[in-house]
Amino acid sequence: MDAPALKAARIALRAHIDRHPWIECLSATLLLSLLTLLVHGASLQGSWRWDDGAHLSYAAQYTPWQYFLEPHVAQGHSSANVAPWNLLFYDINLSLFGMAAAGHYAHLLLLVGLGAALFYAVLREWVEPLPALIGAVALLLGKPTAHIAAGLMHGHYATGFVFAMLSILGWNRYLKGGRGYWLGLSTLAYLLATTCKEVYVPLVVLLPFLPVGTRQQRVRALIPFVLIALLYIGWRYLLLGRLVGGYSQGVFDASEALRQLLRVPKLLLGSKPPGNILAVVFLGLLCLAAVKRRLHAPVFFVSLGIVLLPLIPLTAFPGIHSPDRYLFVPWVAFSACLAVVWPRETRPVFALVGGAALVAALAGVHAQEKQALRPNLAYWDTLYRFALSLDKERQAIFVVPEFGGTDDGYKRSVLIRARNTADLFAPKPQPGDLHVVDEKGRGLEQVPLATLQLFEFRGGDMVPMPPERVAEKLPSLARGQPAQSVR
Repeated sequence: MDAPALKAARIALRAHIDRHPWIECLSATLLLSLLTLLVHGASLQGSWRWDDGAHLSYAAQYTPWQYFLEPHVAQGHSSANVAPWNLLFYDINLSLFGMAAAGHYAHLLLLVGLGAALFYAVLREWVEPLPALIGAVALLLGKPTAHIAAGLMHGHYATGFVFAMLSILGWNRYLKGGRGYWLGLSTLAYLLATTCKEVYVPLVVLLPFLPVGTRQQRVRALIPFVLIALLYIGWRYLLLGRLVGGYSQGVFDASEALRQLLRVPKLLLGSKPPGNILAVVFLGLLCLAAVKRRLHAPVFFVSLGIVLLPLIPLTAFPGIHSPDRYLFVPWVAFSACLAVVWPRETRPVFALVGGAALVAALAGVHAQEKQALRPNLAYWDTLYRFALSLDKERQAIFVVPEFGGTDDGYKRSVLIRARNTADLFAPKPQPGDLHVVDEKGRGLEQVPLATLQLFEFRGGDMVPMPPERVAEKLPSLARGQPAQSVR
């Protein structure tokens, strides 16, 4: 086909899509849903991980009314954050699926896929289909997204992102001449996003800088958002007893904070060839867009502030040392910027080839993170599955902290609480308590040594501990009690 004919075909196709926008929307949604399953579908075979035991127990113990509005209940969940949707995510899933983890993960992946589709719709408000699709694909292939999709304890991040995208979409549609219900949808979505995680509260700062409508229209439309933000401040003070602050551990050090923040790009992209290629391409596109004045400076710098400022307190504790959920918002900003700076004048064939190469680099970065994360996921899956299925009269668990140090009873707590919650949903729960012993001997006093066999994670499975292994790991027991009595 010659160039004029090809151009005519593209114009005809674009005209058809403009007349039937649902075709593009449906196609993009199906593609992103398929990619979500391909990239993150392994989570459907996962078990409980990390903080799940604590969250399951708390959600089963309290009602949404309590953890949304009662200070002592909210602080019992977290004295550092206001994120009741974290518990509501488990509450909803327990009502629907009980302790079937696959159902919980299906809900999580539904949110991840829906968030990507809405992200595409938001990007389409300003850019063409291909760059919008590249941005949405980048979102799904990001390292922080891999962490979120791998853990149910991150469900409120995924939920909040869906609400945030609905809020931006409604805001734009209203200011483009839409009816009032678009503004209503936007404000309601923003209100719900603030109940998911604090990282979505600064959306109120970004909205008035988005290039849509007139300044006067944006100021008037912003009023309900400001009221919600003020309401959030009062609600946060009610629940936590302070207006600002988060984790109380750690000491802030400006030089250390700067060092951690400067490492964020390396954490997100890595230092191997796919990440290096991605970094060089992105910087090149960013410079090209700046030269051609295609960057909207107010949005760019406001977004940069929204991304970086919430990270500063985290540098004191727990520290920014991995591309996990704490870097999700920076990755969202990166994905959006990638779509915005994508060249507009490129020939379709070059655009498709360049886009494919970029996605390949993103896939390489994603694969590296999945490989790094796999042992940790396998460990927690094995630990929780054993804890929920063992014979409480004959078997007990011995746990040690990962990467050295101590967990201060963390694993004991989450495993015991997970089993207690599972017993609530079991037709005939086994009587008695789950016994978990840690490296400091906590929990040992409750273990009937003559009847229980200790198990530990070794070689990818839970294996019984022989007497000499018990003596090695619990020397205090060996001194006070013959190791042979632990079977």
